Amino acid sequence: MPSALQTATTQAAVLNITSSVLAQLLTAYRSGGLPGEPSLLNPLGLDFVPIVHFLIYSLLSTPPNYLWQQYLEKQFPGYPTGKRKQKIKVDDDGKGVIVEKKLDLTNTAIKFLLDQSLGALVNTVAFLTVIKALRGGSPGECIRTVQTELWPIMTTAYKLWPLVSVLNFTVVPVERRVVVGSMVGLGWGVYMALRSARIE
Repeated sequence: MPSALQTATTQAAVLNITSSVLAQLLTAYRSGGLPGEPSLLNPLGLDFVPIVHFLIYSLLSTPPNYLWQQYLEKQFPGYPTGKRKQKIKVDDDGKGVIVEKKLDLTNTAIKFLLDQSLGALVNTVAFLTVIKALRGGSPGECIRTVQTELWPIMTTAYKLWPLVSVLNFTVVPVERRVVVGSMVGLGWGVYMALRSARIE
């Protein structure tokens, strides 16, 4: 049976491949054709190079992101261990009723801030660097790509990811956070694939 990390990585890889394919099809639709020359084995004429790049990036980035989410939850639990359930007094002959403890708002805020600052920055720099390197970019070219693309991507990301992060930290179990992020990331991945196509 695969581990939760293996499952999350596989799911994220499939979603990232799908993003890359959708981005190519969207681009082709806008231009009124197919992404490339169709063939018997490739009837849509897809360019498999960016698809493989997205796959490689997903395989490299999902495990650390999964571990990052685990770390955040361990350090700043939404429901502190051992305190998740508590007895309250009610008129039931003193037995008490078990109720869920409320979400720890301070820990959730800390996780949110760390994820949206450090996490977002590291992930965006990693994406730009890996994609540029896979396209044959030198270290200097990778640095220039990060310098020119980082802030425009981060600005756009802050229109989507804070809401996803809040929902992840308040509603989604920790072992599913990377997958939920990847599902929302399907649309984000299309945007990133379209944007990465501009990286020479």
